[in-house]
Amino acid sequence: MKKQLLPILALLSIPTVHANDVNLQALQACTFVENDFNRLLCYDNTMAGKSLSKPTTSKTLTPATNSAAPAVAATTGTAVASEQIVKTKNENFGLEHKEAAKDNDDEISAIVTSVEEAPYGELIINLDNGQQWRQIGSDSLRLTANDTIVIERGLFNSFLLKKEGLNRSIRVKRTN
Repeated sequence: MKKQLLPILALLSIPTVHANDVNLQALQACTFVENDFNRLLCYDNTMAGKSLSKPTTSKTLTPATNSAAPAVAATTGTAVASEQIVKTKNENFGLEHKEAAKDNDDEISAIVTSVEEAPYGELIINLDNGQQWRQIGSDSLRLTANDTIVIERGLFNSFLLKKEGLNRSIRVKRTN
């Protein structure tokens, strides 16, 4: 029995020997890279054992076209892109598995424009920002037009709607 365990233990120890070859400081340095594409490139180069050196030219590689562009254009491009992201965050709030779902947008506040009742008694809530939300479950909450509501993110891509100033909430999903 002991003779059989020795080769197995030797085989199991091989991956731990090679796992120590990764440069942990280089991996930590990659976390400070703000651009997603460049951060992934940093991680890939670190895992491949390549050195992390900053490019000496003033050109950066853009992921969409894989061509060189001046650094000034890249900086203004990221500023414009960040403005567009901020504008679309509220529009995409509640749409599961979208890029806005991973950001720090944990809640939105809006005014109810109309409340309808579905065939089984669930509420269909239309908001002033053009979003429509539908109640999930049988909890009750009285809503009328011009009420201010808060929709906050729950667990497992769920959303809770509550009237501003009250603790009572209902579970909802976005329909448009």
